[in-house]
Amino acid sequence: MTGATLTLNWSQAGTATATMTAPDGTVTGQSTIQQQDKVDPAKSVGTTVSGSKVTQAAGQTASSATNEQSSTTTPSEPASSVASSLQATNSDTSSSSKESGSTIANSSSSANTSSSAVTPSSSSSSQESSSSKPSTPSSSSAASSSADQPSTPSTPSEPVVTQKVLGVPFVSQGNTMLCEGSSLLEGLLYKGYTTQNLSQFVQSMPLSADNNPYDGYSGEWRHNVDGTYQGMMATPVVQWAAKYGSKAVNISGQGTAGIKREITKGNSVVAWITYDYEAPEFKQMSWGRAVWNGHVVNVDGFKDGAYHVVDPVFGARWINAGTFENAFNVTGMAVAVR
Repeated sequence: MTGATLTLNWSQAGTATATMTAPDGTVTGQSTIQQQDKVDPAKSVGTTVSGSKVTQAAGQTASSATNEQSSTTTPSEPASSVASSLQATNSDTSSSSKESGSTIANSSSSANTSSSAVTPSSSSSSQESSSSKPSTPSSSSAASSSADQPSTPSTPSEPVVTQKVLGVPFVSQGNTMLCEGSSLLEGLLYKGYTTQNLSQFVQSMPLSADNNPYDGYSGEWRHNVDGTYQGMMATPVVQWAAKYGSKAVNISGQGTAGIKREITKGNSVVAWITYDYEAPEFKQMSWGRAVWNGHVVNVDGFKDGAYHVVDPVFGARWINAGTFENAFNVTGMAVAVR
């Protein structure tokens, strides 16, 4: 299940346990893996296996899959079933394991304990070396992935989206300092949450009583004032969106991968960058370090090597991926307009 964690704890003697833990820390399933369940019982866990042993294991898995009913897990199965199925994965070649938009990140480390969280992703693969790792007992061999073929769920995996543009409408901020408000309004208009123009929309904007942009809009929004920080951060933007029924989410820290995931789902993203993608300038304030030449845009598309932004100053345009990422990664702050 999304958010669950699979932990493999093994000893060099060959015994191991596979434990599935829910996001709240509750153990929802546990299985014991024995020495004979490894690809090569003579090898220590974490060492490379190659040659006939790998070929033999692949043949056994293929034979079991033909003669037994598959036990590949689907999202509707309980976490205990997921634990018994996930522990079966043999990582003899690089593979990706996808389950309805979720990926399983496996570890090939020879450390005594490894954990892999199941997290939402539109496209991800985990690269692994050919290592002797615990596999399931023969009764569960139908769930094991072949050494030469990735494990496949019983439900079709979602296609990987490599290009998409939502077509968010442009809202000019004019001579105001409302890049956050204009970018948010673009997203709300696209979703149909409002039909207001910017002058109407700003009347509902959260304001900061102590000029802390983490609490609301700081400073004067109508025009530029030298020496004053004018803007707001992600939390009050989420609160502002909620006034119109949007389930906007702060996705700061998820990087551009998070932006692409949201766009793939049909949600534009309000992103904090630097003005016209210039090098960042900083100034220390009472509430923290400010990006003095900060700017905010709505990101509504991506393709190989570029992002499509609807900029309240410069309009809609494609921005080189490296240029955008350099400016965005200064803070990594973003809000998905859902």
